[in-house]
Amino acid sequence: MSAPSCAPSPVPSLDNTFGAMLIGILFATFLQGVLTLQTVTYYDSYPRDTIMTKLVVATVWCFDTLQLILIAQSAYHYLISNWGVVSALSVSTWELNVNVTFIGLSTFVCQLFFLRRIWVFSGKNIIMVGLLAAVCAITPIVDIIAMVGGLKHPSITHIGSQTGPVLLAFVPGVVADVSIALLLTYYIRRNMGGFKKTDTILTIIVRYAITTGVVTSLLGTFTLVAFFLSPNGLTYIGMHFCLGRLYTNALLATLNSRVKLRVSLNEPTHDESAGDGTGHLQFHTSPRVGESLSMGPLSNLTSAETTNPRSSVYAVNVHAAATEVVQDQHGSDQKGSLKESV
Repeated sequence: MSAPSCAPSPVPSLDNTFGAMLIGILFATFLQGVLTLQTVTYYDSYPRDTIMTKLVVATVWCFDTLQLILIAQSAYHYLISNWGVVSALSVSTWELNVNVTFIGLSTFVCQLFFLRRIWVFSGKNIIMVGLLAAVCAITPIVDIIAMVGGLKHPSITHIGSQTGPVLLAFVPGVVADVSIALLLTYYIRRNMGGFKKTDTILTIIVRYAITTGVVTSLLGTFTLVAFFLSPNGLTYIGMHFCLGRLYTNALLATLNSRVKLRVSLNEPTHDESAGDGTGHLQFHTSPRVGESLSMGPLSNLTSAETTNPRSSVYAVNVHAAATEVVQDQHGSDQKGSLKESV
């Protein structure tokens, strides 16, 4: 007598559905590890940052951690607990429906962080920043609506039929990311005044802004393309799992880069125009980051800089608008405009 078969019931190919979702979870787990490392580094390196900045970091880390728990539970449900149960593969779990909300919230918090820089660089242009904030808010609102709809209609195929909500969830985010990157580039370039050390730092800030905007907007675009190419597959969902962590890792990378930029700010520079006529090099040390805005950078300008009609405005704009990047650990003790820009 032959032994009874222990093979599970035949299931359809899962390569572009739950296989793609599993790959997305693996990438999300990797990015979560990077985010956790960056978070630990941040709290260790900047104990005197403002409470608000620390809360932002803690909030986005918690959002991403909860989202990872939810999608991991979803994968366990489909691939372990209900393996071979074909009917279970067409039902979306509440964890899968709720996870999109945490992606939208973490994305929104990070976008507000970068909008804060535009607020400072633009001289508090409330109309422009308000419009961008409204565009950024569309994504989390749509995600919450999608979560409610998914809980009412727990169907995998139902998700693939929601073309309108999917467009609203991704297109505004892409537009906002590109706009934030372009506006940061514009305002930073406009404030450059020809001083090598501070211009170098502003150039690095521009690179961070462009990189963040390009990477997040590209992933959002590719996710949207994957949806239209295979609305009944789950490739776009797997890609979406990683989107929020690109924002949060970009935010933490920006905050942690202040150590490197502070070193660059305090390195001696060679100013050929400041030579003494004897062929010797003159070295100037930048003001200590973290001093009062009213006395720190302005009181350390060279005579050539103070005679430049753009020098004072330039120094104030550079110091205030780039505070998040080059702020010292004692930055929480600063006063006035400097503290306001954090």
